[in-house]
Amino acid sequence: METGRKNMNSIRIIFVASLLFLGVGVRCEAAENQLEKWYTYWGLGTSNIKHPEPFDGLLNLLEVFPGVTRTQLNLDLLGFYKPVNTKMMAGFVVNGAADRTEVEGEGSMQVNLYTYAASVQYFPKEIGKGLFCRGDFGIASANVSIDDEDQGSSDSGLGLLVGIGYAHPITPGTRLALNLNYASRSIEGDNWGTVGISLGGLF
Repeated sequence: METGRKNMNSIRIIFVASLLFLGVGVRCEAAENQLEKWYTYWGLGTSNIKHPEPFDGLLNLLEVFPGVTRTQLNLDLLGFYKPVNTKMMAGFVVNGAADRTEVEGEGSMQVNLYTYAASVQYFPKEIGKGLFCRGDFGIASANVSIDDEDQGSSDSGLGLLVGIGYAHPITPGTRLALNLNYASRSIEGDNWGTVGISLGGLF
């Protein structure tokens, strides 16, 4: 039941964010989309992380108990892109996912996943406007912290991300972008899969 409530809360947050996004888009229909010489992208949202077994099953079991809080986030950081033409841009971005479990009165554990990637975004209409698709490929890593103390980082692996989204200009130089992404990371012989939904800004 507790897991169900947490999933419903995540769905509500995503639903409300989507309504706000669409509402802003309706009010800003007249905003022109100014094509830039370069772009920066940042995003924040929720994720669903599939850890290697048996760790994934243990985490799913643990979050059912009273006093346990689990938070999963999806992040896009330091995204810098250069237009290839009016419909496609290429660059660099850091995609991250965090899975934090807190046990009341006992402590916390957090798993962080990163991909430092070359990235391409393609817009059928024009950069920064309407539907788009995204592909990232790069170096992946993971680290674990217990009670907010770093326990060390993994060796480097490979990461891949594919996604779709919708961007809408709210001013000539600012666009909101709603993203749905799937990321796969292969690190030290283990595989992590992440489904992420985020709302970002493309400037």
